[in-house]
Amino acid sequence: MLFGGENAESYYDEGLTAAMKGDFEKAVAHFQKATTLDGAFAAAWYQLGRCWLRLGRVPEAVSSLERALTITPRMALARVELGYAFLKSGLHDRASAAFAAVLDEKPDTPRAALGLGYIAFQQRHWDTAFGLAERVAGTGAEPFESHYLAGRAAHAMKLDQAASNHLYTADAQLDKLIETNPDAPEGYFLRGQIYTLTGDFARALENYAEAERCMEPGRRCRVYNEEFDLVDILAGMGWCHRKMGDPDGARAAAERILELKPGSQRAKWLLGEAGGDAERDRP
Repeated sequence: MLFGGENAESYYDEGLTAAMKGDFEKAVAHFQKATTLDGAFAAAWYQLGRCWLRLGRVPEAVSSLERALTITPRMALARVELGYAFLKSGLHDRASAAFAAVLDEKPDTPRAALGLGYIAFQQRHWDTAFGLAERVAGTGAEPFESHYLAGRAAHAMKLDQAASNHLYTADAQLDKLIETNPDAPEGYFLRGQIYTLTGDFARALENYAEAERCMEPGRRCRVYNEEFDLVDILAGMGWCHRKMGDPDGARAAAERILELKPGSQRAKWLLGEAGGDAERDRP
């Protein structure tokens, strides 16, 4: 028996508790029960959509978030999450429209501005991505994502000092994530990505190795709008070995990638069997 009784509000509260603990599958079950008991419970539909998105179930996320907006059209939080769901689907026009609609009404919504920055980055509009990410970083909101995006955009534009400043600021934000979850791969992988961009390949390799140690077979991780699996970790390790002049290490990583993903272009590149722009194709 739920504390508070068999009603939508009690299931909603249980869902919030599960989501805060990172148990999104359990949270989904509770939010689904809440929406079954009260189909007009917009906040429950919104939370259900957020959880679906964190589980990588994008179509379900879109459906739930659109349901929330049907009930409460001016729910900015739901519209922002819907924008990110469209972004994950590669629907840049729809994502941009969702973020812009929120910013038209609430110009100080950092998650919406950051969403436009992600779109610009994916479209290789580095200067726009950099400007939007810096704008968010300047507010102190979304401290990891804003600085990480600004750092990557600056790196792409070869603005070395700006890239370093933002990337190291983002790196500092990972301390708490790693301290709180020392046996989770997310913090180590992101730190590996940061050190790869700053050219500290030895430290990047150390962090990728820690991420590999913590990674469960078949798992796909989602954190801070980033997604990765074991293949991505191994690709990062192989890149570092190659940049450090260790072809044997790069080959070993590539061979492991091919076991998991036959025909992988990244593995072929590490083996020297594929051409391409090395910086563009960087893991």
